[in-house]
Amino acid sequence: MNPASGSCVACGARFLGGVLACPRSAAGVPRDAPVRRWAPGLCHPPLVGRVAVLKRLMGLAEDVRRGLGRAVWLMGEAGMGKTRVKDAFVERLASDGFEIWEGSGLALPGAPAGIFRELLDATRALSPPAGTGRVSSADAERIQRFLEGRERQGIPASLASERTALFDSLCHALMPHRRPRLLVLEDWQHGDALSHALVEELVSRLSHTPLLLLALQRPSGTAPAPLSAEVLTVGRLGPAESAALLEGRLRNRGTLTPAAREALLRGSAGHPLHLLHAVTLHEEQPEREVPLTGEAAHAARQALLPPAQRDVLRAASVLGPSFPRAVLVALAGGVGPLALLETGGWLCSVAGGRYTWAVEPAPGVDELPEAELPAAHRRAAEAYEALPEPLRQRACMELTRQWLSAEESSRALPYLVSLAGWNLAALEPGPAMAVYRFALGLANALKPDAALEWRRRLWEYMGDAHRLAGEPAEADAAWHTARTLDDEGLASPSGDRARRLFKRASVVLALGRYEEVLGLDREGRRDCLSAAPLMSVSLDALSALALSALGRFEEARARIVLAREQLQEAAQEDGPARAGVEALLHRALGGVQLGLGFPEAAASEYAQVLRWSERAGDTWEHSTALLNLGDAYSRAGDRERAAHFFQLALELDSRTGDRRGMAYTHHGLALLHTRAGAPELAKEDALRGLQLASMLEDRRLQSLLRCVLGRAQLQLGELEEAGRQLQLAARDASAAGARLELLQAEACLRVLEARR
Repeated sequence: MNPASGSCVACGARFLGGVLACPRSAAGVPRDAPVRRWAPGLCHPPLVGRVAVLKRLMGLAEDVRRGLGRAVWLMGEAGMGKTRVKDAFVERLASDGFEIWEGSGLALPGAPAGIFRELLDATRALSPPAGTGRVSSADAERIQRFLEGRERQGIPASLASERTALFDSLCHALMPHRRPRLLVLEDWQHGDALSHALVEELVSRLSHTPLLLLALQRPSGTAPAPLSAEVLTVGRLGPAESAALLEGRLRNRGTLTPAAREALLRGSAGHPLHLLHAVTLHEEQPEREVPLTGEAAHAARQALLPPAQRDVLRAASVLGPSFPRAVLVALAGGVGPLALLETGGWLCSVAGGRYTWAVEPAPGVDELPEAELPAAHRRAAEAYEALPEPLRQRACMELTRQWLSAEESSRALPYLVSLAGWNLAALEPGPAMAVYRFALGLANALKPDAALEWRRRLWEYMGDAHRLAGEPAEADAAWHTARTLDDEGLASPSGDRARRLFKRASVVLALGRYEEVLGLDREGRRDCLSAAPLMSVSLDALSALALSALGRFEEARARIVLAREQLQEAAQEDGPARAGVEALLHRALGGVQLGLGFPEAAASEYAQVLRWSERAGDTWEHSTALLNLGDAYSRAGDRERAAHFFQLALELDSRTGDRRGMAYTHHGLALLHTRAGAPELAKEDALRGLQLASMLEDRRLQSLLRCVLGRAQLQLGELEEAGRQLQLAARDASAAGARLELLQAEACLRVLEARR
């Protein structure tokens, strides 16, 4: 055979290298279409041994047409024919009035819910036929916020409290409107945890909807199929089915001897893809002895590839399981060399203009020498960086891997920061912290000035993650380190210093060190706040909160009035930073109103905090506002509203892993139940909060919870146990140096003595 030609593994047709498709296939959907939709006439191998599976799928499609939604998981090892069954199924449904939406779990690797983000973005970019569902602008904004987070810290502000509404928006966008719809999710084993959660929600809503969800998954996948989904298995072919596939695939039946036929069937062992490659090899090299295994056939076919295609395979060997077509085109030097690889069964198109390996390159054949690997990874990284900006940003996980493999850590650091931001966007501060620590190790190996700048940034980001996780002491240490680095060598802009000062003051306030907050404010006035008006106003708000906690309410009110005047004079902004300042000012005024004994007015201010923290994208501030609202309504005697906001705070703190926030919320609930005369409920919440506080080893918080537990036990008549808890509360408060908590515990002990 001409070395510049090849064979189609699906049908056996021979063609010259440089053509872009098998000559027996009709022109289909452009390969770089945002969502690959199946088109009749594409070249496929014979469909053998899957009649029962296809018949069952068609039966489920009839149910869907009648409005009874179904979810099906098509399970099978690689190369067993799942995609072939899907293509045959799609061909029938596409000609029968179904809308076809396809996505891949390999799309946007590493991005939370990448498969759905790619699917929705692609369908908005297309011009679908009349009747295809569109995403409204309001839904699109909510989905975008949900999947990608906010600009300021990369975190959607109220993910837990709005979870149902956001899932509603996404499900609405995926649900059919006028025609029944088939939603295909290929390579589901690569789906991330957020995608799994979204699919669980989607499947739970299928009952009376004309939507058929078809997921293709290998058994090695980590996500089990939903309980209500039907699982269909695509396994190895039986002897008669293998023989039928061989007969349907052969192009020149008379040239195959009985011995060769038997060898092909025996070597493939019922594996359809292995059989197709083995028979293609036999057609290309009829004088060659039939390989004993499918893997041997792969290696032999790879060795016969023309040099241009072998060079592409060698260059692409450093890519992951999925990669944009544009990246491979850049590595190959054009589209032409890819024709033999795709039609020859080496590469497979997936949704989003991406490629995946149809067959992994044979080990030991065309492998790059160890010394050439860094240069190959560098070329791959440069090809990724040449992508348009949106695609490049979404490929940051792969870019990180490529630059690290290319031994250029400094090029990987920006993408590591983006990768950690994805984890924060999914409210997973733990994985984000792991990425930041790894990045910090890389930064230490850079040149001094670059290392110092990256260390400052990374310690600040680590403080953000600790704050989100409800770890104020750790956040304080991280931001303190970042501020210490401001004084070492390389000058830092005043705005950056002011931002880090503000962050540290916010967490010092959360730790109850109110005088230190005022000291940080004075330090900032001398150093950097004059160059950062918004940070100056924010420090005023934090100082007002500290003054309120110290009982200096009139000073706090005056500070808030001054801050409002400064905010009016500052440059008008309508972004997250301005929204964060507004949230702080309303929280400060709410603290003043609560301290002066006006809980209804305080609740009104805290409701404004919710609105502004949502715009700012500050999850921690949002959680604090929910807790403060619960406390305000509790003091106002509105038990129902108080319980509602406490529950929302618990959900959000649980989602971020903020055990401290959960403990304080349980304390608020216990106080609420104590005031409402429900000591059993108060005791239950106090015990839950005390368990969390003990894990945190926070003596001040333990004192608060023991005190409210003692009060609940006092109401229940458990005097001995109440006395023990109150004595422990006084001891914890004394050890923590918490004077107010100590006075509270002693007052409760006096009440107990009077009862006795």
